[in-house]
Amino acid sequence: MEIQKLVTSKGFQTNTYIINNEIIIDPGEGVGQFVSKDHEFIVLLTHGHFDHILGLSEIKVKELYVHPLDVNLLQNPKENLSFLLDKPFSWLKPWKNISENYRVIHTPGHTPGSCVIHIGDYLFTGDTLFFDSIGRTDLPNSSTDDMKNSLKILKQYFKSLPRNTFIAPGHMRTGTLEEVLENNPFLKEI
Repeated sequence: MEIQKLVTSKGFQTNTYIINNEIIIDPGEGVGQFVSKDHEFIVLLTHGHFDHILGLSEIKVKELYVHPLDVNLLQNPKENLSFLLDKPFSWLKPWKNISENYRVIHTPGHTPGSCVIHIGDYLFTGDTLFFDSIGRTDLPNSSTDDMKNSLKILKQYFKSLPRNTFIAPGHMRTGTLEEVLENNPFLKEI
């Protein structure tokens, strides 16, 4: 499996991942400069905030997968917060339930439909879990209580995984599961 990590969305430094030149996870603004305009991609979203979806307009989307609880964010600029940038963005085209087609752990907290996508030896954690932090829970539709519960579920899930499983978050640095468990204070508190 070939995985390319791109840092997109300028000021927001969103990690966008391309797998085997077929799948794009969280297409941030600017992703179009890294891919062929004629190539169709399957798109997987960890959640529906603007910094993870603005690149949708720059690529050919074959199929889009998102958790149903984040469809409202995808379709509404106020919900996905793109209106704050004076770049209102909404995706009103068809979408599919990511839970029915991919191996995901539903991790509400940052958004109601946040999820961690498990592909091969990689966990794409979006804004649920970073190398040494977690996603914000002070935004509209966020929940501190849901995030705490999601982190408990994730930590339990981690017990079934090899320590060299790769954690690929939506922002900042990547690392192995072992490194994240050692460096993330939020996981130590659980």
